[in-house]
Amino acid sequence: MTTKIAIAGAKGRMGQNLIRSGLSNSHTDVVGVFDISEIDQDFLNEMHLPHQVATNRESSFDVADVIVDFTSPKALFSFTESAIASKTSLVVGTTGLEEQHFSLLKQTGKSTKVFYAPNMSFGVNSFFNLARKAASHLKDFEIEIIETHHRFKKDAPSGTAIKLGEEIAEELNFSKDQFNFNRQQDQQERKKDEIGFSSIRGGNIPGEHTVIFHGENESIELTHRAFNREIFADGAIQASIWLSKQNNGYYTYKDML
Repeated sequence: MTTKIAIAGAKGRMGQNLIRSGLSNSHTDVVGVFDISEIDQDFLNEMHLPHQVATNRESSFDVADVIVDFTSPKALFSFTESAIASKTSLVVGTTGLEEQHFSLLKQTGKSTKVFYAPNMSFGVNSFFNLARKAASHLKDFEIEIIETHHRFKKDAPSGTAIKLGEEIAEELNFSKDQFNFNRQQDQQERKKDEIGFSSIRGGNIPGEHTVIFHGENESIELTHRAFNREIFADGAIQASIWLSKQNNGYYTYKDML
């Protein structure tokens, strides 16, 4: 039995990658695509989509088992409302979310199935585990996280970088109050127990994340590099298949692993 999926933000770069991944996976059928602008016949032909596919939000929620959303935080309010009304599952890879968005997703999980990950790559989520293990051995080292993305990315630091910091912080019993996002404006010596973040934007880089553990006379670096966006799209499609088999609830990559 295949999982019927619909892609939000279908015309965007990530949306098109999701469509290709969904079409190439034998366990999924792409039954809906929608975007802010109209989906026309030329787009369907270009993406090799069947002509009977749903092409707006309302009909996509009606026919799909799972909606895959990598669009924007502000879209979540309407998407969760539609998901609850239609009992459609949501796979969300949107970054730049705030506490209100996470509360909304968890609340939605009481009525339907919700999966959230700031990064859908299997490699990145394994990278989180490696970083935690390194942090457990390097408790006296100072920690900096550097992330690099394409010039079109709006949020900084990336959701993946923040998640990486959260994983390390949990391992070390740090709080988010120990995250430093504004060292340029923080005119003082580095605090003993903090995690610093730096962001670089340029070119067409899908994503690069490095955590550096600085000791007195040595340093250790762990880096994950994404060479294309297919890893994120493929991961989201796998999450959709997995989510379709679960009970109602709010899930993350840790649950799937």
